[in-house]
Amino acid sequence: MKAVQIRVSWPDGTYHGREWPPAPLRLYQAMLAGYRTGRGPDLRLDAALMHLETLDPPVIHAPPAVEQAPVAAAVPNNDGDVTLEHWAQGAQQKAQASEAKLRTIRIRRPWRFDGPVTYTWTASPQTAEYLPALAQLAGSLTALGQGTDLAWAAASADGFVDQGISYRPTPAGERWLTVPYPGVYAVLEQRYQALRHRIQGTAVHGVPEPDHRQRRYRSELDPPGHHWSLFSLHDPGTERPWSAEGSRLLDVAAMTRHAIHEAAQRGGLDAAMIAALMGHSEAERILIHPLPNVGHQYADGRIRRVLLCAPATLDLRVWRAVVYRLTGSGLVPPGAAEPIAMLMPAPTDDKLIGRYVDQSTSWTTATPVVLPGLDHRRGKPRPQRSLARLLRHAGIPEALVDQATFEPTPRLRGSSRALDCRLPSHLAGLPTAHISLRWKIPIPGPLALGAGVGYGFGVFAGC
Repeated sequence: MKAVQIRVSWPDGTYHGREWPPAPLRLYQAMLAGYRTGRGPDLRLDAALMHLETLDPPVIHAPPAVEQAPVAAAVPNNDGDVTLEHWAQGAQQKAQASEAKLRTIRIRRPWRFDGPVTYTWTASPQTAEYLPALAQLAGSLTALGQGTDLAWAAASADGFVDQGISYRPTPAGERWLTVPYPGVYAVLEQRYQALRHRIQGTAVHGVPEPDHRQRRYRSELDPPGHHWSLFSLHDPGTERPWSAEGSRLLDVAAMTRHAIHEAAQRGGLDAAMIAALMGHSEAERILIHPLPNVGHQYADGRIRRVLLCAPATLDLRVWRAVVYRLTGSGLVPPGAAEPIAMLMPAPTDDKLIGRYVDQSTSWTTATPVVLPGLDHRRGKPRPQRSLARLLRHAGIPEALVDQATFEPTPRLRGSSRALDCRLPSHLAGLPTAHISLRWKIPIPGPLALGAGVGYGFGVFAGC
């Protein structure tokens, strides 16, 4: 027996949890709650659960899911014990006031999908003896998610065919999912007993939420992970905000590149590493994305921020050695002696950055993409071939794309036209275009495609 699988199906294809796919610990808790409803503990089933928590986190196969529009509902807020305490203390006015607030508005955002979710644990030598109990636990499951998310489950010894997108635990993943861990059964039992006895006479005791363990998960369709850091541009003399025209992508990128080189030297990095950061190694190159102010009512297209981005494969110590030394670095034009702007860390509540780094299923270019070549056949362009080359170079699976559109003009307000931006000399003559992409699942930024990546070209914004 190599693996044990538990497959969960929802009759109406709806799930109300915060994360997708449902975390393995949610399944563990749902099986525990299902078998303990209306009955006492069973030593055989408890032993199977305690064995499951000793196994490595499972691989998950789940269908694509789409998060729906939020739905508001008035529900009890579970503060009835507060009202009882006021009555017990003789505080009639407080009790009446709390009764008027016993309902609150809960916002739910359901996920819609089509198909089951399968959890596959790698078995240990002892797992086979627990399989009948695990099958009984799976059969006792009645809901997974919120109380309205009715579900049923079944267990198998590696007998289910994998369906959907795979999610694997890995340090390179960007999804944090709670997972079973040694001792979690005792933690859940202790919290359950504390909740049962939280009211003692007129005293009400709080029960804190356990600090469950999490693991990073990565989907087979996830784009490569990144380090990123946002800087804003300021005037060196007055320290007031500074900006450049949106068409000066190349100028801002070149000045920032020079500042990075100097910061790397101050950080004590050797010549080989500095050369890699400057672009001699795709696995360690720092990409420079001047960000135009685009995509909203007051967008003027001017560049006030610079986003630095590097592959997750770059040593974090090297990344920090450079980024931490960029604060206050001057941007000096070629041939000039004094800087015209300087880099300062952007505020943590910067409103624009979310457009470039948050998850979204729809993305469109904020700056034009430089296509890697002329993909024509018999004089006719082949956009799908161009897109395949762009994605392959960026390490993004083509299967992740649901729809792609090549556009002659930008969709976002304030974005510059491709013809208005000066290209580096080695890219002159290559075609440029604006592109809109819709993905099958939400993906996080930063996202940049094309031959001009690192010079400010091909940067996408969520829309």
